[in-house]
Amino acid sequence: MTTIYLINNSLTMNVFFPANESLREKREKRLLSIEGEKESKMLADIPYLNKVSSIYTSSYVMSIGTAKYLAKKLEVEMQVCEELGERVIGNLGDKKIRMIQELQENDFSYKLSGGESLDEVRERMLRFLRKVLMKNVDKTVAFFTHNVAITCLLSKWCSKGFNLDNRLILNYQDKAIVDGAWDGISIIELVFQGNELVSIERKK
Repeated sequence: MTTIYLINNSLTMNVFFPANESLREKREKRLLSIEGEKESKMLADIPYLNKVSSIYTSSYVMSIGTAKYLAKKLEVEMQVCEELGERVIGNLGDKKIRMIQELQENDFSYKLSGGESLDEVRERMLRFLRKVLMKNVDKTVAFFTHNVAITCLLSKWCSKGFNLDNRLILNYQDKAIVDGAWDGISIIELVFQGNELVSIERKK
């Protein structure tokens, strides 16, 4: 069996970047808050994560910052992978990110000019997952990535619905895996036999 842990840290700081930087550049540079750093340090003390033999992280500062403590504890090099990056929003114009989020959660094919649809993010994540499964048979691996990217990947196996706030929820075998809220650090465990999914469990 191969185990993949999907890890996201939503505890970031509000930072004002130069106006001439693109939205994508600003999002890539988001820093962890002090609380986010503390939560990240605690990952190194979680017993099941101490079985991790490979660490893959997106190029975003917040993901690398979350992964670094576990990587140091396990003496495992972090592998930075563009494939684990957050959804590319594209040209917002006068639209708000929250509006785009709702539109995309209701229609996975919807995207802005220069951006990605959730269908495209799912396929990007799946391609990367398949490569990792081939290289890490019967091992334990950690992906440090982002909430939308994780949601897109999980939508491959989970049933979709919406809560009272019209936020997307995902269920696997009648258990809520994504409930519309991403607070602090989230850890979701995927277990595979070869390329076949065996189970999904939300650990944190």
